[in-house]
Amino acid sequence: MKGEINPAAFCQSCPLLGEAVRQAHQNYQAPYRLCLMGGLAALSSAVQSLADVVMPYGTKVPTSLYQLVVAPSGERKSTVERRFMKEIKSLDDNLEEELSISLADYKVKMLEWKSQKKQLEKQLVKSGGDDQVLMETREELRELLASEPTKPQPAKLVYEDISPMAMLIALNETGVGTLVSSEGAIIVDGKSFDAVPYLNSLWSDDKVSLARVGKPSLNISNARLDVSIMLQPEIFSPYTGKKGEKIRGSGHWARYLVFYPESTQGTRLSTRQANSWEHLEAFDRRIRGILSRARMARVVGDFEREEIRFSEEAAAEWYKLADNIEEGILSGGRFENASDHASKLGENIARVSALLHYFETGRGEISRETLKVAESICMECSDDFLELFVPPPEEIIDALELNKLIERIQDDGLRFIRKTYLNKRCPNAQRTGGRFFRALDVLLREGVISDYVDGNNAQCLDLCPDLQRPMWLVNGYH
Repeated sequence: MKGEINPAAFCQSCPLLGEAVRQAHQNYQAPYRLCLMGGLAALSSAVQSLADVVMPYGTKVPTSLYQLVVAPSGERKSTVERRFMKEIKSLDDNLEEELSISLADYKVKMLEWKSQKKQLEKQLVKSGGDDQVLMETREELRELLASEPTKPQPAKLVYEDISPMAMLIALNETGVGTLVSSEGAIIVDGKSFDAVPYLNSLWSDDKVSLARVGKPSLNISNARLDVSIMLQPEIFSPYTGKKGEKIRGSGHWARYLVFYPESTQGTRLSTRQANSWEHLEAFDRRIRGILSRARMARVVGDFEREEIRFSEEAAAEWYKLADNIEEGILSGGRFENASDHASKLGENIARVSALLHYFETGRGEISRETLKVAESICMECSDDFLELFVPPPEEIIDALELNKLIERIQDDGLRFIRKTYLNKRCPNAQRTGGRFFRALDVLLREGVISDYVDGNNAQCLDLCPDLQRPMWLVNGYH
């Protein structure tokens, strides 16, 4: 159940996004899957406030995505992210200008309001014993207090490289946002980790309540958060080992679509670079239309998100997929050591399906074809998650090291050796706890080597089992 997105099929099934991703890949010569992440991040950021997806079993969940890309410096991560988020950040710039104007108007109104309040307070003092004047003044003051000008709230969508706690404060005001971080270590460094459980709750559409000493409490409900993190491998690696056990144990990374693309560095030749932008411009137009609708929804208020549902055929296919994922948790299965990831994978596939459907058509129900595209995207992300977070068992790693030693012995011209010969020369770490013999069993099972007993009843190894054995066996150094 491995996944691999087919760019040609993707363009055919989802032309708006597929062609934009293909064009970004050609023009910037960045890894294809890095461009795919950029496109999905923009979709999720734009759509999350407008639509939820109804799972085949009836539960309504957000369309927000948490995404992580691990790629070395120089892969053009920031360039791709800026291009796909271009329209959203442009809207943010406009909103900032409008907020500045609104704040200026607010300050003027507040000055007028405070002046009127001061006058009425003075009248209260001067009213003396006249009950009629006192009653009228109190009524005017009540009406004035009820009409206190409301301070305009920021409507910013994208927050770059801020801490998760700062993101929570922003969400408390706006109810929707996108956290984009090229310094993804802020998620797990220092005190920032304390906010991770709240990010988990937001992904699941749970209410977040956070008491703060000396400050108003945060009470966030029905909010939507999109997260896109970019990290270099050398920065990310500490969070996949023992240091990352705490955050992995929280189930945080399990919620992410993980992208670990192959590098294109060294192959980005000028002769291969394209210079046409029509598909990315079409992508921009569609994003603008979605953002315009989202903005109108905020102006109107009390907006009910659209509920995107699966067709009957797509729902049946999703159940089949979910069963395969569940069976993969069993011993020896694909997800044996990643049950946390498996538990979120089916929902992530549903979220991506809904985003593709909304962006490409926005009408009807999610088709089986769209679901299969989402499945291929998410299963490839699953492959990357397993590679980064679920290292091979110790005996597999030891077997790979032992095989390197065997290859060196072969280079010395030896084919038949005793087990003791190999045991004495194996890496030091394999000489205790039976690790050498477990690694040897792996190589024997895989047919890399074979064993036999020689005429002296000694346990021996054939390092080239695919070759025909001679009628007589010449042992190497005994």
